[in-house]
Amino acid sequence: MESDIDQEILDDLMRALETLESSTDLEGTAIVSKTGLRIASSETANVIADIYSASPATLISLGQKISQGLDQGELKEIVIRGTKGYTIIMVGGADNNYMLFTSCKKGYKLGYYSHKIRKAFKIMQPILKQIPFE
Repeated sequence: MESDIDQEILDDLMRALETLESSTDLEGTAIVSKTGLRIASSETANVIADIYSASPATLISLGQKISQGLDQGELKEIVIRGTKGYTIIMVGGADNNYMLFTSCKKGYKLGYYSHKIRKAFKIMQPILKQIPFE
């Protein structure tokens, strides 16, 4: 983890990420600040930690500009489809400084995954609000 966050908060976030992964085929789950700082990640995400830095923050910034520019309201999520799988980034509201970054290989379960990710991120919100944001 790359921040001075209370260990109890990190443990709660890690448990939530592990629960999400264990109940789905998702892998590489991580909580990332909107500025690109990786806060917590599952063990499968530690292998590709560099991807969880500035790239999601850039995507969120661009996604917000597009969503607002097209008058589509507040950005909620970004789905990236590659030839070998999907990346789903769940974005918190304007009052939330964090996003949930996940990936999966099975596209036919995308709706199910989105539901599970949204639900897990909602559960994590009170924990995330305990983290002081600079």
